[in-house]
Parts: sequence; structure tokens; C-alpha cells
Amino acid sequence: MQNFVSKIINRIVGKSVSGIGWMDSSNSDPFAIWASSKRVSPAKAMTVYNGWVYACVRAISEEIANMRWRLFQMKGDEATEIFDHEILDLLHGVSEMQTGYELKYLMGSHLELAGNFYAVMDGVKAGADGKPQGKPKALYPLNPSGVRVVVDHTKFPSRIMKFEYTSYGKRYEFDPSQILHIKYPDPSDEHEGIGTAQSIPLWIDADNYAMEFNRRFFINGARIGGILESENARTEAQLQFIKKSFEAIHKGYDSAYKTLVLPKGTKYTQASESQKDMDFNNLMVMMRDRILAGFRVPRTVLGITDDVNRANAEATNYIFALRTIKPKMQLIVSYLNEFLVPLYGENLYLDFEDPVPENTELKVKEMEAASGVLTPNEQRERYFGYEPVENESADSLLYPITTQPLSEDTSQITDSNKDKPQKSKRTKHTLRTGSGARPSVRYAKAAKMRQSLSKDFGEKMTEAFKEFHKQQKEVSQKSIRDLTDKDWAVIYRSFETRIEPYIKLTADAIRKFNHGQKARVLRNIENAIKSVKSAKGVVADALFNLKDEIGITINLVTPALTDLYDKEGIAAGSLVGFDSPALQRSVIDRSIALMAKSYNETTLNLLKSKLDQGIAEGQSIPELKNTISDIYEFSDATRAEMVARTEAFRAANLATKEAWKQSGVVETVKWYTAEDSLVCTLCAPMDGKVISVNENFFDKGDTAQGSDGSSFDITYSDVETPPLHPDCRCYIRPEDLSE
Repeated sequence: MQNFVSKIINRIVGKSVSGIGWMDSSNSDPFAIWASSKRVSPAKAMTVYNGWVYACVRAISEEIANMRWRLFQMKGDEATEIFDHEILDLLHGVSEMQTGYELKYLMGSHLELAGNFYAVMDGVKAGADGKPQGKPKALYPLNPSGVRVVVDHTKFPSRIMKFEYTSYGKRYEFDPSQILHIKYPDPSDEHEGIGTAQSIPLWIDADNYAMEFNRRFFINGARIGGILESENARTEAQLQFIKKSFEAIHKGYDSAYKTLVLPKGTKYTQASESQKDMDFNNLMVMMRDRILAGFRVPRTVLGITDDVNRANAEATNYIFALRTIKPKMQLIVSYLNEFLVPLYGENLYLDFEDPVPENTELKVKEMEAASGVLTPNEQRERYFGYEPVENESADSLLYPITTQPLSEDTSQITDSNKDKPQKSKRTKHTLRTGSGARPSVRYAKAAKMRQSLSKDFGEKMTEAFKEFHKQQKEVSQKSIRDLTDKDWAVIYRSFETRIEPYIKLTADAIRKFNHGQKARVLRNIENAIKSVKSAKGVVADALFNLKDEIGITINLVTPALTDLYDKEGIAAGSLVGFDSPALQRSVIDRSIALMAKSYNETTLNLLKSKLDQGIAEGQSIPELKNTISDIYEFSDATRAEMVARTEAFRAANLATKEAWKQSGVVETVKWYTAEDSLVCTLCAPMDGKVISVNENFFDKGDTAQGSDGSSFDITYSDVETPPLHPDCRCYIRPEDLSE
């Protein structure tokens, strides 16, 4: 079957493919590492809201939209339902543009497609402690395809710094406290979720390709394409004329099965495959069932009733509610209780009406078995949620058959029943909640537990920081000649801590540059496509002017990196007793210029490669623009942080070495790796390597050998100091000092 699906795709896209996917990931593609490892982006997932995906998402979203919220207030261990409250008003009247039904529908559809639901809580701001303050006046859902979650990975645990939202060319930034974020958990990402549509792209692609094949089958005359041969055609123009003449008469479903008349010397050969040969009906059913399985939607829910009777239809509806809708509602409510409800005070929690149809037959049997075990009042509370009645026999155990009191003498009743205190009044709640027949205090208890854990963790972190600062002070009072390896570990941590803010500044500068360059490339794309006609592929200069882009990059990143360079020079000089060194700016200027050139050349190669591929496959302008957006999304998410970290460490190490050169105190320097398990196999052999302060660890053209037998060609530049490779965290320290 896989071969057959590949054959369909080959006919549509006009080339051989080895697999199906939303991105090509061939080994020759410079984009391949990202394409093969990165999940389908939310932007792409949101575009497949059609066909069976649409049917499944709509079925789930409509069920979620029909759910009824229930609000409870805890008083001790008792829960009282509240029918009139600000939270319920907000969830029913979301904003001036949307209703409560639409909010729940969007929750379901955004989660299914993109794995994330984002809503701006208007009126909520971050307090002094960073926690949200204020009550939301309205909720404004955001399109997941336009949201970027910016995470600070420099600390543990990593935290979300902000949410960026792009809509119609405008970018907005929101503090994490302003965003209500609900997600389907992704095992590989603790900050962003993953949707069902993102997880089954191969199945969705296969169905789309098959449908496209079927559509073209009818457009082309309800038959598979064939071959025209002519003995009289001598030129390409004559062949095209015969082809177009043939299509004008016979192309289209309304021309199917007309009598075929061909010019003399022309022969038509029908392709060997037919719809029957391809077993097309079974193929479509197989693809449909895979997609339904991915979304966990039974066929009967979509109105597909072949081989269905009332009994198994009711069973599938029960399973749909139990295994699909209820778990999703429990997840949604858990987020609302964590991040929305606490804004309205303590001891409140939200629940929902249980969507699972009640098994009345089982309940009746259980109630019958409970006679003689539970009193009538206990049965009223357990099975119906009713208040107890003021009747002596209602608190007595009854015979299952005679339904008479077990004993007329109340003294024979067990002490636990005889001395049973009067039950407190409770609000009647006949509707079952989605979390069980009886409300509980679990949300309030869980919230307190999380607050306690957060407080304990914060206290431990504070103690760790105090200890670190104590170590820093002790090391600073020692002579450099007396420092131990343990002392140098403290110095390295201080070095790393000083660099972190500059990594963020540099990464932000690179992302700002990406945003501007993306806009320029999108403006130039049509001219770039025209250049293909006169060259082998897209002409690079048609996308952007490399020299100009390098200049823009330099201007944006220079302030952060030069400031880091100057300050690290002072810190390094102070370490060896050399005050305020005047560092040569040519060192850092050369480093920044090299980075800017390399970064833009890599971007240009990515663009040219993917656009050439897209044009060869006949992609439209919008599809090519999506490809461009993918490349810059990758650059923002991955390249910006990696390049920023690499260049920040490079600038700091270059400043350190330059200051030590000028000091005249340091004669040799030693390569120092971070003392943790993250040290790579290339840097591990470098640990402890000593060179003159005026030499390079490697010259351009050399090869570095890894501890695992691997090798790394030095092609970027001379390695005067760390980093040795992208994302390298190594450092240099002085070894031999002059007397």
C-alpha cells in the first residue's frame, strides 16, 4: 500500500519520492536537520482544517463547546455550587466579539490542530513578584500560528520570558502573566504543546494527495492520463498543438467517453492503471480510518452508519465521551483552575457537567445491591446528590426484600449509626460533574501544595545564590597564583553568569534582523522567481543584497558584543592586577564582521536551496512565501540563540586573552571546559591544553580530533580562544605568570 501511495504522489508532484511528509528531509538538503527533527509548525497545522481533519476537529470542538461549566466554593471539606459569579460571567460573555460557546469551540479546535490555546487576559498585569494580578475584563484568543513563546534556557528550571504575537504584519509582546495558555503536553517540550494534527502529518498528507489524485482523475476526463505519439509532428510547437487540440475536445468529466478521433499518424496509448486497478475505494477508507483514529473520533460521530445498529452506536458514543471528550475537558479545566480561577480568590474551583452518558442499568443494579449496606439517606447522597430526609428509618439499614427496618429497637443499631450526628445541609446538585459524582477539595489542596513547593524551591535557590556569592568573595581575596581548580570553577561560573545577559541581547538583535530581512525577501520573491528563467535556479542577488545585509547585521549586534568585550577585558585585567586595559577594537570588529558574513551566507544558501526545490515542484507564490517563513521561523527559534551564545563566548574570551597579552603578566594560557556532563567529545581533549598567550590553539585549515574518534575541520577562522565549535562554552585561564 505504501508503494501505491507513493505512486499517487509521484503522479501529482511529478517526481519520485521515498516518503510522505510536510517537509522534504533529504540528506543533501541544508535544511534537513531541522526538517527531520522539528515537528510540524502551528502555522502549517492550522492550514489543514479541511476534509476529515475538519470533520474530526469540528466534532470534538462542538462537544467541548456544549459542555456546561460548574463553579464550586469550598468550605472546609464541603463544596457548595455557585450559580452566579464573575468567573461564570467571563466564561459566558468572553468579550465584545465572542461568546462563551465560541471560546470553548476555539479551545477545542486550537488544541487539536496546534496543541496550544492562547488568550490575552485583558486587565491582568504582572505584580512585583511576577505573578498575575487583577481580574480579567475580557479574554481575547490568539491564533496559535502567530504566537512565539520566548523561553529563557539559561537557568533551571527554564522559564517563559514573554509571548510574541504577530498579526497582519504587526508584532505584539505580552508578559506571561497576561496570557492564559492551555496546551496538550509535548514530552519533548515543557513550554509548548503539540496538537493531534501536528502528530499525524503523514496520514493527513496521504489523504490529501489521494484526494488530489482523484480530483485530477475527473478533471482529466474520468480516466488516467495517457501518451500521445505523432509521426507528423516535427517540432515542439507542433507537439504542443496536437496535445492542446486533443485536450480541448476530450479533457474534463463532461467530455468523458466521447468518440476518440485523432489526426493521421497520431496514436494515443492509455495508461495501464485504472481506478479499479488501484482499489481506490479501499485506499480512501483506510486513510479516513487512520485520521479518525488519530483524533479518537468514532465513525458514528461523523454520521458514518454502515454496519451500525443502535446498540453499538450508543456504545461508540459512550466511548467517545469517556475516552475523548472527558479527558480533554479535564485538561482544560485543570489549566483554568491553575491560572484563571485563583485571580478571583481562594477556595474556588471550576468543574464541568460529566459528558459521559450514565449507565442506568449498572446504577440500578448497584443500588439494589446497596440495600442493607447503605441507609436510604446515604443512597440519596451517593446516587442522586440529594439532601438527607428527616426520618428515623432513612438512617436505618433496610432489608433488600421486605424494605422493613432491620430492627424496631433502635438500641440494636450499631453505635456508629445510633450516635450519628445530624447531617449538615448541602446544596442540591443533581447534575454530575466531570470529575466524579461528588465534588472534592483536590484543586484547593493541589494549589496550596504547589505554592508550598514553589516557596521551598525559591528558598533553596536563594541559599544556593548566597553560597555562590560567599565563594566569589573568598576567591577574590586570594592571589591568582594561589587559586585552586575549585577556585577556578567559581571564576568560570562568574564568567558564564556575566555573559548570559549579553546572549539574550545578541539573540534579540539577531531576531530583529531576521524580521526585517524576512520582509525584504518577501518583497523580492517575485523578481527572484523571474530570475530563474535566465539562470540555473534563483539568483541570490535577487533575494537580497549580501553586502547590505551584512552591514545591517553588524550594526545591530555590535552594541551588545562590544560592551561585553570591553567589560570582560576589564574583568580579566583585574584578575591579574592589570587595571583598565585599552583593548584593540580591531579584534572584536573582525570577529563580528566574520559572524555577520557567515550568518547571511548561510541564510542565503537555505533560501536558494528551498526556493529552487519549490519552483522545480511547481509551487505557487503563497507556498514559496510559506517556505520563506519556515526558514526565518527556524532562524528565530534555533539559529539566533546558538549564534548569540557562540559569539558572546567568543567576544568574552577574545577580550580576556587580549587583556592578558597587554598585561605582560600572563605568558601561557590553558583551555578550560565546564565541569559538567555537557562537555562535548570535541572539547574534552582540549581541557588543559596550554599554549603561549600569543599563539592560536588551532589555525584555519587544521583538524581537531574528538575523544570518540571523530574529527572537526577548522574552516571558520583561526581558533585564538574558545569557542571551538557552535554553542561551545569553554574558557581560558592563565597558566604561567611572569615573576
